[in-house]
Amino acid sequence: MKYLMICLLLSVLSFCLITCAAGCILIIVHLFVVSISFLSACGTLFPSARIRQAAVVSFIGLAASALAFVTCRSLDPEICFPEAYITRIEGSVIYDSSFTKNGNHMMKIRLRRCITNTGDEGTASGVVTVVGNEVQIISAGVHVRLNGAFSDGLFIYDDIQVLERNTLNDIRENLISRLQRRVLGDDDDDASLLSSLLLLGRADGAKIGLQEKARQCGCAHVLALSGMHLGLLAGICMSLFGKGRLARVLAFAAVSAFVFAAGPRASLIRAALSFFLFFIPLKERTVAVFCIHLILFPMTMGEPGCCYGYLAIFAIVSLSPYIRAVLFQYCGRLSSLVSATLAVLAFSAPVYILQNGFWCPAVIVASPLAGVLAGLSMSMGLLLLVFGRAAWILKANSLIFSCMERLFDMLLDFPKAGWLGYGILVLLLLSMFVLNRLQHRWSTSTDSVISI
Repeated sequence: MKYLMICLLLSVLSFCLITCAAGCILIIVHLFVVSISFLSACGTLFPSARIRQAAVVSFIGLAASALAFVTCRSLDPEICFPEAYITRIEGSVIYDSSFTKNGNHMMKIRLRRCITNTGDEGTASGVVTVVGNEVQIISAGVHVRLNGAFSDGLFIYDDIQVLERNTLNDIRENLISRLQRRVLGDDDDDASLLSSLLLLGRADGAKIGLQEKARQCGCAHVLALSGMHLGLLAGICMSLFGKGRLARVLAFAAVSAFVFAAGPRASLIRAALSFFLFFIPLKERTVAVFCIHLILFPMTMGEPGCCYGYLAIFAIVSLSPYIRAVLFQYCGRLSSLVSATLAVLAFSAPVYILQNGFWCPAVIVASPLAGVLAGLSMSMGLLLLVFGRAAWILKANSLIFSCMERLFDMLLDFPKAGWLGYGILVLLLLSMFVLNRLQHRWSTSTDSVISI
């Protein structure tokens, strides 16, 4: 019944969105999928309960994908004038601005209005990336006006004017500035910059060459602002105050305060929602988090990092347990780390190939180690916040940064793979599954013969 309720809820939501934003073909396809899944759930097509459950869960994935497709389509900028004539745009900053590896200031703007070179005004909608030479980070929610011109889908601005900001923006800016000064101090060393990036999501991308190395070797997700530190905060509250109601309330408050300070980034929203919905089983919680995120914070769903994050989560939840069961007899406890990496690669390697033309097979071994080093760097950031820039923390943090840099340099020297390598990986995983099933059947039949 719970799968049927989720199925019906997602059917209504996705049908409403598709009706508003898509054509008749998508509506017909969607109605067909709804009918098949509903009949499957009711048992009129398939007598097996396992097949009915699989059909309903598959529909949930399809419906959620339809929601994501329509939402991302709505993020495309729609402007009432040709881009060549537009010299000014207005809108609100979706999340805190950042700096590119070239030192340029970059923001994502939710469009509201546009003005041409003749002074004509018109409405605009969607999301556009703007790039300029601003030296100060602008926080999420600030309403800005930008003068410039479109170029290859980007709006290159020459001048920026803040039209509206509220008290919460000032509180956030003051709080995040204090936290950043606590971590960085007066010296912008590489290790502290990395800790600031992982912990607060703020750092000058031009000063951290490690990000580009991580992207080239397929470990960009390791340095992305993730929800790992929300788990650390919650764990600290639980360890200090036990596992009672008070500890849970304090953990909720700490997580909420951190998300408020760091800003509404997709990975933090995903991690916070997953923490708040702890009472829902893991697989159902993953779908619930995705749908709530999609409905309440649709503007944060169009980022590649958000897509990579959900790909990784769905891979770990759905595919990793099966790979771990196969590898456990060979790797023992290490099977958990290796299976998670293999599952994520099975889902994300095609995206890497489409974007970069290759993927790095060595990441199967290196990604767990890079994740551990990133977690240690993030922990050093927390220690810097608590104890300040003590010499022993700075030395340990510098050692962690050096180890991560050497790891990425080693990965860059390893050979890369394309579609053929990905096909070999998938074939290897399928072969492992088949051998495991054959071994399981053989042991079951042997046991039955012995019992007879």
